[in-house]
Amino acid sequence: MLIQLVVNWVICFFAAGVGAYHVAIFHLFTHAFFKALLFLGSGCVIHSFNEEQDIRSMGGVWKKIPYTYALMIVGTLALTGFPFLSGYYSKDAIIEFAYLKGSTIGYYAAAVGILTALLTAVYSWRLIFKTFHGKYNNKNNSLSSIHESPLIMILPSCLLAVGAMLAGILFKEMFIGSNSLQFWNDSILFLKSTQYDHPPTWLFAITPFVVTATIPVAYYLYVQNEKILKNFVLKNQALYNFLINKWYFDELYDFIFVEPIKKLGLFFWRKGDINTIDRYGPDGLSRLVKIISDKAVNFQSGYLYHYAFVMLVGFSILLTYLILR
Repeated sequence: MLIQLVVNWVICFFAAGVGAYHVAIFHLFTHAFFKALLFLGSGCVIHSFNEEQDIRSMGGVWKKIPYTYALMIVGTLALTGFPFLSGYYSKDAIIEFAYLKGSTIGYYAAAVGILTALLTAVYSWRLIFKTFHGKYNNKNNSLSSIHESPLIMILPSCLLAVGAMLAGILFKEMFIGSNSLQFWNDSILFLKSTQYDHPPTWLFAITPFVVTATIPVAYYLYVQNEKILKNFVLKNQALYNFLINKWYFDELYDFIFVEPIKKLGLFFWRKGDINTIDRYGPDGLSRLVKIISDKAVNFQSGYLYHYAFVMLVGFSILLTYLILR
């Protein structure tokens, strides 16, 4: 889910990068519905599985939690840009505006956008199929214990599902249509190159075709014939480990920054705090006070001549001080 959130933010930056600021805001608006729906739906799944969050420990529960399943399907369809749902209108608009730039960079950006839509669809349907279809793989909870979430979780998700289905078609004309200039007025900058035009027909069809075609492909790879991916992993173990460990970015970051800073901190803590500040500060003063008190206690003997001797010494020191003044 975090990856999906990052990708959608990248798409918003994509739109802003080609100067289509109103389209970027439109996608931010539509994405709020289906992304919030997917997050709440994920919470419902986690609740149903008694706090389990690994989709590899799920599967085969779509009949046990049908409302959550249906809501997640709606969110996934909208996210991937399935025709006539909210993500379809905002994502396609970004690709169209990039293509209509009419430059090499614009065509390249449009191609990257289509590829991103393909990858988004693949991993989104992977999430659905691994979570709800196939074999039940959870060892900590029995299948009979899986239950639907309460209405307090389902009802907000239903409201978001309505937005995920209708926000695009209801607000497209207002945000990016022919009347968008009047709606936005002077609140954002409009470039001449971002005025909406009619892209070629094939551009309208390619993204819906791509995101729709990924559904049976993802189902085949992640449910019907998982051996294909398992064999691919076995043959490309190094690449798989590289990707599954996030390019070893965490380990590299730990090696370059965390460990050196930790060692530097330990050095200052031992040499600075313990051996310098504490040794000659509070710890040193407390030891000095203890030594003095241990010596002073010897005078508390209870003998009168000891007290008289101390008083005499004190009087001599005071008299000497007054004479020297």
